Amino acid sequence: MKNLRYLFGILTLCMVSSTQAQEPATSELYLLLKSKDSLLFDAAFNRCDVETMESLFTEDFEFYHDRGGFTDGREAFLKPTRENCEKREPSAPQYSKRILIDGSLEVYPLKKDGEIYGAIQHGVHRFEFLNEKNEYQKGDIAKFTHVWMLIDGEWKIKRELSYDHHLMESEDTTEAITVSEEILDSYEGNYTSPQVGTVQIKKDNGTLLLVTERMQATLFAKTTDTFFMKERPVQFKFIVSSNVGVEKMQIIENEKVVDEAQRE
Repeated sequence: MKNLRYLFGILTLCMVSSTQAQEPATSELYLLLKSKDSLLFDAAFNRCDVETMESLFTEDFEFYHDRGGFTDGREAFLKPTRENCEKREPSAPQYSKRILIDGSLEVYPLKKDGEIYGAIQHGVHRFEFLNEKNEYQKGDIAKFTHVWMLIDGEWKIKRELSYDHHLMESEDTTEAITVSEEILDSYEGNYTSPQVGTVQIKKDNGTLLLVTERMQATLFAKTTDTFFMKERPVQFKFIVSSNVGVEKMQIIENEKVVDEAQRE
């Protein structure tokens, strides 16, 4: 907690400082870290290049996510990516992609005795995912802050914050109903999807929370076995067997089943 308070203290000081502290978009440092940002997310989303990702993090890397929690250490952070990349079909299109919002990237140098030892990089990005037609559609949007350190002449990320996640708005006017805690309990657990890997379902104040490696979303009850997202026209139907209980979860978009996640 001491390290976290220290980190947030640094961020606060930087954000309230004068605009002169921010690097201009034409500076060498700004352009260098912008290219590092592109390299990182290209490796993560497009190429499944875990070795490149590993080279961009310090060994004691810490990741703070407003919904996914805290991850301590580079290897703990990279482990899910390694596992998903091993399962990925090389010829299959990338399920999701990341887009940096134009004009959102900011860089603040960190100095001691006039020498740069690190930098804070802040920006906003959004994500898209494939629908049943293999077309990308809008997903969630979030802010990110990276604390870069200059170590032996190389820039590496020591701390990362990912926060203010929310999904793009849609025109869905479906009314949510209230279902019992017993019903919500029955749907909690881990599911496995061919498209996104592990999907976790858990209760969240009378609703269900869907958690994957790339996103989180609140699911509202439409019926006792079908839930929906308010942000886009996607529904989740739980298939129940009289013998084993909940067998799987169907993902339905535009009245078509686009994916199925089996209960683990």
